[in-house]
Amino acid sequence: MVLEIESGVTMAEVQQTLSDLGATVEGVSAIRGGLLPGSRCGFGLTLHRFPLRLLADGLTVKWTVGLTMTFHFRAANKVSSLAEIYPFIELFAQQHRYRFVLSFQYERIYAVRSERGLKLLWPFP
Repeated sequence: MVLEIESGVTMAEVQQTLSDLGATVEGVSAIRGGLLPGSRCGFGLTLHRFPLRLLADGLTVKWTVGLTMTFHFRAANKVSSLAEIYPFIELFAQQHRYRFVLSFQYERIYAVRSERGLKLLWPFP
């Protein structure tokens, strides 16, 4: 899973939301990683020095990506991992104004935070 967050977001803002949910965060200044507490879903955070265009298929946006968060889990743990990823993005959306897109390998979109709010695409058709 890939979470592409709007430029302007800081590593500290994402780390705060993760900490509020009990996740551990470790790493170096530009790249960090850790585990979500229940499912043990791994994640990595990359703060981009230069903003990137959104890579998720099917969306055209007027904003650029400043931070990419990747989630790593086994297929057998997909549901338990998503049960922790969704609360993270819901809390992040409450705490911060940034727009974002959650997708699976940039192909299938699972959540979108736009100017109109957060739209979670769950359960899946």
